[in-house]
Amino acid sequence: MSPLSRTAIIGYLGATFVAGAVAGVFGARAFPAKPAPRPPRESGAMSARILKRWTTDFHLSPEQVTKIEPILKAAETDVSGIHQETERRMKGSFERMHQQVLQLLDEDQKQLLEEHRKKMERRGNERRHGGGGNSTNSGAGHNAP
Repeated sequence: MSPLSRTAIIGYLGATFVAGAVAGVFGARAFPAKPAPRPPRESGAMSARILKRWTTDFHLSPEQVTKIEPILKAAETDVSGIHQETERRMKGSFERMHQQVLQLLDEDQKQLLEEHRKKMERRGNERRHGGGGNSTNSGAGHNAP
């Protein structure tokens, strides 16, 4: 066997590079990166962020900041309450749905549904509390059991 010429080596290296780039593009499309879960927000963070941005963007005076701050904090409290109520109502709705579906399943199917509920509950907890998890159902959108 004769040694490879310099041109052949460069050609093979180029082809390897192109093949790797093509594989990378297809791999990125087939397996898109999942966004990292958000850590839980501390109380007052939303109003503080908005106030900081508005102070800069709208050139608020210290007197305006003093008057606007309690308004933003009250709104944040309202939004938090709405969020908690919505979460409670959604959980109740999913619970009623599962109870109705359970009546239509045989024992094996019931066991599978219970396993599914536990898996979905773990995913929801991981998302809410910043856990990693290896979610295979990206974009599912609901964290209910």
